[in-house]
Amino acid sequence: MKDKAPQRNGALSDADLAADCDERAAACETYAAALAEEGLTPKMVADFRKENAAFRKLPTDDNLAKQVTAAVEARDAALEAARTGLRKASQPIARAHGDESPEYRSFDVGEVSRKSVPVVLNLLQTVPGVAAAYLTDAKALAEGFGPARLAPLPALYQELFDREAAIGRLETAAQLGTRTRVLAYNALNTRCADLCAKGYDHFVETDALAAKAFVRHPASHPAPPVVPPAAE
Repeated sequence: MKDKAPQRNGALSDADLAADCDERAAACETYAAALAEEGLTPKMVADFRKENAAFRKLPTDDNLAKQVTAAVEARDAALEAARTGLRKASQPIARAHGDESPEYRSFDVGEVSRKSVPVVLNLLQTVPGVAAAYLTDAKALAEGFGPARLAPLPALYQELFDREAAIGRLETAAQLGTRTRVLAYNALNTRCADLCAKGYDHFVETDALAAKAFVRHPASHPAPPVVPPAAE
């Protein structure tokens, strides 16, 4: 069974959570002496600040999506280059024998602009073998066919293969990155709530202004579960 993607345990944006945590950390430092009675230590606040700093450095979903988009654009450029290479390899055969001839059709590159990445990769491997039979074909040679037409195909294959593989790696990295960021968000939000509880509980009966420093934005709290309406 596929794991459910974790959900953020608050409605604050990532940037707003980080800013909120900076404010709460400052409040903890301001009232550190009083909150020692609640078990707050300088190390706890320092660790909280480190956790927040690490959270800020995590790549955002937008950062990760842009990496995937760039990889797709690079793959598409490699795909078009590969299609062009296949056209150049087969065009002399079409001119020599006709684009409906068995000779040309044996290359299987008709409408290559519509062929998918897997099909183009396969053609880049099969065309050199098919084309070898025409390296001594007088008609094809007269139209400019020769080894130079086939020479670029292996490199075009490798480039397209590598670019396609890179997309898969980056998509996986993006999914893992999003999961990591959500889990870090939840841990940081929970840590902030715990520290604020110490401050609020300590001051709520004695110092309203100090207590207010530990009151968080309502969006930091998890939204109540949505209960579907009862069937009539």
